[in-house]
Amino acid sequence: MSVRPLGFYAGPLVWIDCEMTGLSPRKDKIMEIAVLITNGNLELVDEGIQYIIKTEKEVLDGMDEWCTNQHGQSGLTKACLESEYTREYVSSEVLKYIKKWIPDPRAGVLAGSSVHADRAFLVEEMPEVIEHLHYRIVGTLAQVVPEKDVSKVK
Repeated sequence: MSVRPLGFYAGPLVWIDCEMTGLSPRKDKIMEIAVLITNGNLELVDEGIQYIIKTEKEVLDGMDEWCTNQHGQSGLTKACLESEYTREYVSSEVLKYIKKWIPDPRAGVLAGSSVHADRAFLVEEMPEVIEHLHYRIVGTLAQVVPEKDVSKVK
């Protein structure tokens, strides 16, 4: 693990994963966010941070069936109702955490799985986080075709 901040040439990656109330950044909200930072060799700087965001019942009641079932069964919906962390507080803490390890603006690159979707929500709800990061993003590849069907793909 790193003991000092990362500059641009260390290739810092800011790995962000969000859980949302749906897939529309203008209507839905971030419920949970986790952030890890690595250098360009994918070595973690520390254990990262994670927050569950206080979300109003009316917003949670507006979730579609998939989100209602998924987040209800995982306990996230209940945790959002009970959370003490406001969106503003979480946004501030996420930015503070990123700046601790990557103090220079536009040096850290946003990374993750389906990170384009997370970025769209961050633009709406935590624009100061996006403004500190580089404009490029690094997305991981998801398995789109189940292994058993790979032989059928041409």
